[in-house]
Amino acid sequence: MIVNSLVIATAFHIVVLAIGILSTEVDHTIMIYRDITRLGTFPVDIYIQPIQFIFTFIIPIGIMMTFPVKSLLSLLNPMLYVISFGLGIVGLFIAMRVWRFALRKYQSWGG
Repeated sequence: MIVNSLVIATAFHIVVLAIGILSTEVDHTIMIYRDITRLGTFPVDIYIQPIQFIFTFIIPIGIMMTFPVKSLLSLLNPMLYVISFGLGIVGLFIAMRVWRFALRKYQSWGG
């Protein structure tokens, strides 16, 4: 689960780098990412149900931060392992597609 967390974090950073290529502004994007990961320092179980679902499956901060701990404590449903690894792989795939798109749009204007 720790490796899956690192894959999801890598996917987030690849998307931020792609945004940096497309717009040359990443300061605010990485700050938003850092603020959202700060919300993950607490277990996602303390949030009400719609927010818990969003932090777990839409923005997978819950998978990155709380699933490794829950896995060590044997508190995860076996189906959540499959879902979390699937989200990690899909997230990395989408990040690589965004990266390729950004590289196709890149224009070097250096002198």
